[in-house]
Amino acid sequence: MFTTLLSGALSLFLGMGVARFAFTPILPLMQSDFVLSDTISGALASANYLGYLLGAFYVKKLSVREKAYPWFLISVVASLAFIGLMWFESHDLWYAFRFLSGFFSGLLFVLSSEFILAYLIEVRKPQYFGIIYSGIGTGMVLSGLTVPMLSDHFNSSQIWLWLAGLSVIPAVFVIRYMPKSNIMSSNDAANQTEKNRSPLTFLYVAYFLEGFGYIVTGTFISVIVLRGTGSVLLSGYVWVIAGLGAVFITPVWPLLSKRYGIANILVLTYFIQSIAIAIPIIFSNTLMTILGAIGYGGTFLGVVSLVIAYGKNLSPTGNTIAVLTIFFSLGQVLGPLSAGWLSDVSGGFDLPVLLAAAMILLGGIIILINKGEKHAIP
Repeated sequence: MFTTLLSGALSLFLGMGVARFAFTPILPLMQSDFVLSDTISGALASANYLGYLLGAFYVKKLSVREKAYPWFLISVVASLAFIGLMWFESHDLWYAFRFLSGFFSGLLFVLSSEFILAYLIEVRKPQYFGIIYSGIGTGMVLSGLTVPMLSDHFNSSQIWLWLAGLSVIPAVFVIRYMPKSNIMSSNDAANQTEKNRSPLTFLYVAYFLEGFGYIVTGTFISVIVLRGTGSVLLSGYVWVIAGLGAVFITPVWPLLSKRYGIANILVLTYFIQSIAIAIPIIFSNTLMTILGAIGYGGTFLGVVSLVIAYGKNLSPTGNTIAVLTIFFSLGQVLGPLSAGWLSDVSGGFDLPVLLAAAMILLGGIIILINKGEKHAIP
């Protein structure tokens, strides 16, 4: 079981922790090296999330192992390749690479989650599912450490190549050890979802709001810290702090949910994350920035794992993960676009960050209200 869980964690390390989230600590250097505005930076991020959205849509068509597993293998190789291809110094190519990287990240996230969850259900250990999301946090830590360590000797494009090289061994491990599992058909999903349409609708909306809110900090936190402190080192290490929070705190939430109920702990993670995102803006000092990074890193993947578990409880025999990911991705596409534009218009990130915190708070309130629905699980 350990090898299987590790393959799931490393799959998300590659497809999310590095292919997606390395963009965050590298972004300040890219802005410096290539004079990128916040609007363009947000658009590059949203191109990645648009690809992710389309990848989640495409997963819905992969109803059996014979289709899904080959696409999983392609996604592993493609995710690794598009990390390295960011070496090319071209705005137009970056849009294409970030879009395609997002598409394969979407496939990789949903398929690896489905494969690992199916395996854990088969061996009657579903409570360990949340562990695989620590792989995303590990990727965040790697990128957050790598960028400041290499920034004195290499430009941002060359650092992308370094990250690709560091991701080769994890990619090989994933290809070797990821279990093959079936994915349910779309018809089964539709039939099962119909039985629980009301609570699932609430969950979709709440997850959309999470996608919109969390990704503002997930895209711009290093830029915000760099502008506030002038320290490239701290702007990278704040992402390390968030990553460490993700690695060590994320597995705790599923364990708490077994004792206190998924919905209750999910509401708690939404509320904590909303506060964590807002407090560095409200109090504006190093201590609050660090506490905010810990709270953010420790909750955003917790929300992901809990929402997926909640959704699977409501609709156990379908492609619920793919549908949830679609709503999440819609929020992710809109979040960086809105935040980048608001930052350029308002002259800073205070307004975008507070808007993001409010969105997440609203998502938590929606789930809290939905607890009263007769079909909702405790």
